[in-house]
Amino acid sequence: MNNIKKHIGIFFTYCFLLIGCSDVHTENIIYFGIAQSPQNLDPRFQSDAASERVSELLYSPLFYFNKGYKIKSNIVDWKKATPLKYKFKIKKRLPVFHHNKNMTIEDIIATLDNLRAQHKSPFYIELKNIKNIIKLSNVDFEINLYKKDINFLSRLVFFILPEDLLSQNHNFSTNPIGSGPFRFLEKYPNLKILRRLDSQIIELVNIKDPTVRVLKLLNGEIDLLQNDLPLEMIKLLEAKDRIITLKAYGANVSYIGFNFNDSLLRQHKFRKSLTLAVDRQSLIKHFLNAKTRLAEQILPPEHWAYEKLNTLNYNPSLARKYIKELGIKEPIVLTLKTSTDPFRVKIATLIQKQFESIGVKLIIKSLDWGTYFKDIQAGEFQLYGLTWVGIRNPEIYEKIFNSKFRPPKGLNRAGYINQEMDELIINAKISNQWDKVIKKVNTDNVFMPLWFEGNFAAFNKNISGYYIHNDGSWDALKTVRKNYVDFN
Repeated sequence: MNNIKKHIGIFFTYCFLLIGCSDVHTENIIYFGIAQSPQNLDPRFQSDAASERVSELLYSPLFYFNKGYKIKSNIVDWKKATPLKYKFKIKKRLPVFHHNKNMTIEDIIATLDNLRAQHKSPFYIELKNIKNIIKLSNVDFEINLYKKDINFLSRLVFFILPEDLLSQNHNFSTNPIGSGPFRFLEKYPNLKILRRLDSQIIELVNIKDPTVRVLKLLNGEIDLLQNDLPLEMIKLLEAKDRIITLKAYGANVSYIGFNFNDSLLRQHKFRKSLTLAVDRQSLIKHFLNAKTRLAEQILPPEHWAYEKLNTLNYNPSLARKYIKELGIKEPIVLTLKTSTDPFRVKIATLIQKQFESIGVKLIIKSLDWGTYFKDIQAGEFQLYGLTWVGIRNPEIYEKIFNSKFRPPKGLNRAGYINQEMDELIINAKISNQWDKVIKKVNTDNVFMPLWFEGNFAAFNKNISGYYIHNDGSWDALKTVRKNYVDFN
């Protein structure tokens, strides 16, 4: 309760400081308040959620996952001719690129060839199994593989770029040109995109502080916000008559990662003790929205590969017992790296307090996103907090937990090496049955899953047509509308 009063007090302090200087927008622009600006608008090299969400608006994918986590395409029809050969036929009506060039088979093949040559792109590894791509006609092509791959089509979930601009080494990061429902307008001071269907402009306003973001919504300086809010700010918005709020279950899993090169963290019993020390249920109840669910794995309950696991309940007494059995000398000091997002820092501070109960002093180091993510990729951490966004394919387990997938080849940043796990992953890839892999990760406490954070959106009553997608995407910007309303 004291914590809530503190944040409400800060909120009203902002109100008094900013009163009279608000910039209420009434023109035909929808102002969308976001916690972090997209870092890279080139879809070949993205590593942050905001960039990927914008790319879904600016570009057209060759394949995509639907709500049921099944692979689909609006660009091609396909068939599996043999285990090593896939045939594709271009659909009749393809989208038009933003520089008025019609999409053709050449754009698809050129994008594939380009991605296969980009060693720094995550798609480079995904597409290494392609032996060749053969154009059969102006509407047909085939892809031949070196070895069979039951999930090959999921490798083709990438955005199509125009062949003429690829050949010119166009800078898509500063001037993205795709064929999606939105066209890029400008990047500074805020990213602006234009909806091609009706010329509606969306401005993505970067407001890191969640309290300021809420204040600007109430002042009419922004029209809409989604996620990255503490519970007290959510409750405040829900109490406002002229604010519409939406809540929905989420599919993005927040977690704490361990470094297996660390002498303490490589010990299974110590990792388990840290997990036992975090009262996730209490954190969800008091600081996250009502649609947040406990997580024990990466995939959400709605996914076809989800596996029911035993919940590791909060038990600090057992955690202290494990630490005593390990004979670890005190003081035990660990460093947790996180972003500078105030909400993420707050969650880290709460975990810091819970670690104290088992004799672990947690030092929190918050860094700007670029430095923070660079450190994670380089393995420069003991613990870090992050959220996996938009995970749809269970093969994420291979990228994270296979010993051969250490950076830069994969995402095994923790340095987890386990021969049994490697063999389980090999078998899972053949059968597409991932239950044993998921159970092994769980029993080994390879990482600390926290929760599937619930989604929350809030907007003024002059906004309509907005909805929430379970993976937190900004897909509803395709349908959102703004009507002028005099709030005075």
